[in-house]
Amino acid sequence: MEEWRQCARWLIDCKVLPPNHRVVWPSAVVFDLAQALRDGVLLCQMLHNLSPGSVDLKQINFRPQMSQ
Repeated sequence: MEEWRQCARWLIDCKVLPPNHRVVWPSAVVFDLAQALRDGVLLCQMLHNLSPGSVDLKQINFRPQMSQ
């Protein structure tokens, strides 16, 4: 399995991405994972999951950004 797919699976296992996210679709490409990670929100959620309280989730803008 490609490393980016392993990373996507790990993010799902850690409950940062939903199990039906497009990164696990058969047609997915590495760009789909890059798009999911681009604004840093998932990384903040992961840090919060790994170390509760380390990130104040109230300070994060969860609305998707328009930039690509």
